[in-house]
Amino acid sequence: MQIHCADGRELAATLYPQSTSRRRGVLLVNSATGVPQGFYRHFAEYFAAAGYAVLTWDARGIGASRQGPAKHDGARMRDWAQLDLQAALQATVEQLQVPWSEISLIGHSSGGHLSGLAPALQQVPRLVLLASGTCSWRLYPRRQWPRLIGAWYLLTPLLLRSFGYLPARLGVGHDIPPGVARDWRDWSLNPDYLFSDPQLDTRGYRHYAGQILSLSFADDQAFAPAATVQDLLRHFPAAQREHREIRAQDHGLKGIGHFGFFQPRNQVLWPLLESWLAQQPNAA
Repeated sequence: MQIHCADGRELAATLYPQSTSRRRGVLLVNSATGVPQGFYRHFAEYFAAAGYAVLTWDARGIGASRQGPAKHDGARMRDWAQLDLQAALQATVEQLQVPWSEISLIGHSSGGHLSGLAPALQQVPRLVLLASGTCSWRLYPRRQWPRLIGAWYLLTPLLLRSFGYLPARLGVGHDIPPGVARDWRDWSLNPDYLFSDPQLDTRGYRHYAGQILSLSFADDQAFAPAATVQDLLRHFPAAQREHREIRAQDHGLKGIGHFGFFQPRNQVLWPLLESWLAQQPNAA
């Protein structure tokens, strides 16, 4: 599939059709920062086999949606929600010809905390936040502070001056356009993350009245510790919110971390989400 954004950008998407006769709903996966959609393939295949149509996609500047070198891409992180996620949600309804009531948005990391910037979120009855919290460094365990302060005050500005973008080979997973990196950095230095940005309309978070399941992971202290996850949830006061902190050992796993939920070796966790989705009203 191709997703057409309001500003003319086109995004690459992949549809995993449900493999049962009765569709249980549609899952739209909103990726973490710089994570190409292929990372979610096993997850998508599992839920397609369970009766869900699943749509994965790449934000502008990432994966199959990349247009030229990252340093020349004018994308900003806010665009990933205001333009890209908005278009992906609309494409889900229009191209798959399904009602809004059947759609659930799965937001991994930034894919969750950016969700309220897309006006179409208000039409989505179910939002799943996976390892998704705000990124203000003061909310992290104190042992993480030197790493975060060094990254935002020293490393990121140095890399942007040296390369013109954040290079994948330095550990961010994919070359990150400079405007995305600057949004990420600036918000992370604000006490209230992106909610401190006067240029953003964040009313969508306050107005969202759907069902939210937030899963955080006890061993994910470097990216989305519980305090950041709870901080994000407080910005959804009108929603019906449920937060579960998952411990790897409770499920016979050695670890989960920030990315492990989507790894096929940890698919013992996926029925947690499947069960929650099945219990929600207005699903297909």
